Amino acid sequence: MNYLIDISYDGSKFHGWAKQLNAYTVQGEIEKILSKIYREKICIFGSGRTDMGVHALHQFFNFHEKKIHLNKLQLFNSLNGYFPKTIKVNKIFVVDKKFNARTSAKSKTYIYYINTSAFDLFKDNYLLNYNKEINIKKIKDASNLFMGKHNFLSFSKSTLENNVRIIKKISIWKSKSIVNIEISGTGFLRSMVRMIIGSLIDVNENKKGIKDIKNLLNNPSKGSSQSIVSPNGLYLKKVEYLI
Repeated sequence: MNYLIDISYDGSKFHGWAKQLNAYTVQGEIEKILSKIYREKICIFGSGRTDMGVHALHQFFNFHEKKIHLNKLQLFNSLNGYFPKTIKVNKIFVVDKKFNARTSAKSKTYIYYINTSAFDLFKDNYLLNYNKEINIKKIKDASNLFMGKHNFLSFSKSTLENNVRIIKKISIWKSKSIVNIEISGTGFLRSMVRMIIGSLIDVNENKKGIKDIKNLLNNPSKGSSQSIVSPNGLYLKKVEYLI
């Protein structure tokens, strides 16, 4: 069986998604627990990586059963029974044997939370304590520049050759004191979402203007936008598949 697993996790407790030597990671913890359940080494394939401190409302991974077979309910109960409180299974799907959680993803959506009110100690790991006002109209106007197909190298730490991505939608709204920035696209480069939001914050503070963002998009150079927001306010909200 090839299982696709939808999970949530608290990224503040991990050194990111990707397995690393001598580091506590989401992928490493999941593979350790699956290997314990199945009594053999299990490797998983994630829909994408998240950096240290980034959270997930819906992250996906798939893996192939080998010798032991568990049905969806057995696997659901086993995983949630063994997982730490920082990881939770939302749903399990049976998918085609050729399905891969990363290459089969059609789009991803991230959301970022910014606190414009007083510093909130108890939510500091889960939002950006910006603690001052944001001009919503101003950053909305700037966000329109990122829409569509662009080379986003200036807004990333990418080491890839192809840095062209498509942003389908950017929504910005305020709920009480929290500014929400939601970005959907076909895929994202390393730190791309955080650097785009960092530039929107620069626009709010008059450190960047429309011309600056246009120039960065038209003249791609690795990380040249420079500004990047902290990871704690960022959540992988949704990954879309045709299953």
